[in-house]
Amino acid sequence: MIATIALLVVGPDRLPAFAQQAGKWLGKFRRLINNLQRELKQELLIDESKAFKQQLGDLDDLMKNAPDRDPDFLSKLDPADKKTDH
Repeated sequence: MIATIALLVVGPDRLPAFAQQAGKWLGKFRRLINNLQRELKQELLIDESKAFKQQLGDLDDLMKNAPDRDPDFLSKLDPADKKTDH
């Protein structure tokens, strides 16, 4: 169907040159889209990596500041919060 319309619009003499030029433009367009997809994937991976590193850093900070790392933790508790074996 498209070939018939192209034949009527362009004419039989110019159709081969038109098809060749259209093929070149289509190839350029496909390369452009592929490059954009590749760059977008790289950026997403970089963003995910940064977010993951931030989460690891936050977790590391939590672990460093965990109550069990503080030797005076139990002495800082309210007497009502301390559990006894009575």
